Amino acid sequence: MSVLRVVSGATEDEARRGSVYSGDLLVFEKVPPMAELCAYADALIRAAFETDNPVRAQFELDRDEYLSRVETLQKRFRKDDTAKELFLAALGHVGVDLRRTSWDWLYLRVSPHGDEYAGRRTAKLGFHRDTWSSNVYAQTNWWAPIYPITAGRTVAFYPAYWDEPIENTSRGWDLEEIRAGTSSAPVVPEPAETVDTASELRPVIEPGDLLCFSGAHLHASVPNTTGVARFSVEVRTVDAGDAADGRGAPNVDGEAPRVASGWFRHVEDGATLPEISHVRPGSAV
Repeated sequence: MSVLRVVSGATEDEARRGSVYSGDLLVFEKVPPMAELCAYADALIRAAFETDNPVRAQFELDRDEYLSRVETLQKRFRKDDTAKELFLAALGHVGVDLRRTSWDWLYLRVSPHGDEYAGRRTAKLGFHRDTWSSNVYAQTNWWAPIYPITAGRTVAFYPAYWDEPIENTSRGWDLEEIRAGTSSAPVVPEPAETVDTASELRPVIEPGDLLCFSGAHLHASVPNTTGVARFSVEVRTVDAGDAADGRGAPNVDGEAPRVASGWFRHVEDGATLPEISHVRPGSAV
């Protein structure tokens, strides 16, 4: 069973990665560069929505205008050098060896209240493992809220499924078809059976904290009915040495036909992560 552990300060990188690959969820408390990033992101968000109350901006704008501003904000954030530098500083602060690290991209996720304002960029993600899409079992996910959250607007985990397979649609999910726009499949593979939510865990962390977990965890966005939008930032990293050595979380049920090595680029020089061997279901890596 996975363990949620709260960490103060940095940890030795290899030990952290081993903990993540064994299913632990780590909360790094009060990370100074993360607190700086929250303040920086807050200024961008307020400017984008032209409001002093951005978590309720959806109630001040019609749906199309709100979604248009979300899209503009997300595109700007993804290319923002200051945001990238602050997040890399946060990773370095908690002990990540950036010389060995590749990542995908820094993403500002917006989860408005209810379903009325759900769109391509604001829809909640249902139950999924990131590894159903990537097939990269050395993948680590990092997630942090920009504003205070509650159990009603966070991410939910289902640790009972850490080492238990669940029927899913990854076998028919093809990354290249998704990118080419030739597939009608959802943006991520989905369970093909009912998820038992008895083990559900909803971490509530503070702005300035940083949640670290394996991409192999079954998790989902919590449906937001709190009346307040959730703004959070996330990125996925891969330790290049572990990927090359075949070290990572176990594959209990992922069957996607491709390994998405090309998703990840070195955080310093932008070099693409070298090709990774395919890990078959039932394999520990």
